[in-house]
Amino acid sequence: MSDAIPLRFLVVDDEPLVREMLNDILIDLGYDVVGQANDGISAIEKAAQLKPDVICLDINMPEMSGLDALASIKTSNKSIVVIMVTANNDSSTVQQAIRTGADGYILKPFSAQQIVKAVNRGIERINNT
Repeated sequence: MSDAIPLRFLVVDDEPLVREMLNDILIDLGYDVVGQANDGISAIEKAAQLKPDVICLDINMPEMSGLDALASIKTSNKSIVVIMVTANNDSSTVQQAIRTGADGYILKPFSAQQIVKAVNRGIERINNT
């Protein structure tokens, strides 16, 4: 990955600690975190403005849920990889996220390896469509 341009990430979570943890892991992995947001409305705005390659998006947030933000983001730009990051492992929520366009799913608490795996799967999925 030395000569490659690092992937650009937008991190979206209403919990500041989770945002910072995810931000730090992504930077340590060599990715470029171009922005952060704390709700679905800000996520949509920053996705349009910053044009990230990947969005790590929480599901349960104030103002607008991650699922609603996901639908809007994917309508605007299907090539953005969206990885849902949540403590909710309810199968119906996972299925709804996938139907809405999620490219991956990470359960909290997460590890750096889980992030890499989900991002790589999401990118493969986008590249194969």
